[in-house]
Amino acid sequence: MNRRLPLGRLFGVDVFVDWSWIVTFVLATWTMVSLNRRLLPDLDASALAFASAVAAAGLFASLGAHELVRVVALRRRGLPVRRLTLFVLGGVTDVERKPASPKTEVLGALIAPAASLGIALVLACGVAIASAPLPRALDDLDRLGAPGVVLLEIAAASFVVAAVNLLPAYPLDGGRILRAALWKATSDVDRATRLAAWSGQIVGWSLVLVGLGAALLSGRGPGLAVGAWTAFVGWFIASAAAQGYEGVIAQRRGQAAR
Repeated sequence: MNRRLPLGRLFGVDVFVDWSWIVTFVLATWTMVSLNRRLLPDLDASALAFASAVAAAGLFASLGAHELVRVVALRRRGLPVRRLTLFVLGGVTDVERKPASPKTEVLGALIAPAASLGIALVLACGVAIASAPLPRALDDLDRLGAPGVVLLEIAAASFVVAAVNLLPAYPLDGGRILRAALWKATSDVDRATRLAAWSGQIVGWSLVLVGLGAALLSGRGPGLAVGAWTAFVGWFIASAAAQGYEGVIAQRRGQAAR
């Protein structure tokens, strides 16, 4: 999680992409190919690969929007965000000081999932209006054509991003909400961060075990892809939890040394 590529500067924040996004894009495209092979059986191999890559790119765009909304919200709350690094299912923001209060932490943690849910609802409603009457079964989705199916997949992915980010695993949004609750209860932000990071590692490694078990039992097809995704996301959450807490400690030491 220390290898990152610079994308540029947005809203006064340096934006980077972690190397894990390459793995994520390959895994997302593979998952979409496995799914679209059943949803869009009339597409040839090249069209299927292209549609799946577009759906995976849409997932990345949704992730970017998710994190940029958080950055804007934090800056509006007076937190000077210096750097944003985009990871598998979200990002890590570097700020020059801790949130002013648990309330500020909760507001920043809720706005990003709300944005992802908003994207999902807008896309799903748009497809629903354009394709009325709605398909009543998966076998009927091909009536939407490749563009409609891809937009629904991006909507579903945005919903999943919001749901996963609400898990009680720091530094995900749910973990930040947990940290805010512990912070308010203990009046100690460092202790709250440590406990929230432990929760993140427990959640992460649990997902790794569940994903590996699902992948082994499913054998192949979409079940294998879902199992691989679950294990990969779990690994990311566990790693991000450990490094997120280390980053907070390093920040505190840097502030103490000034």
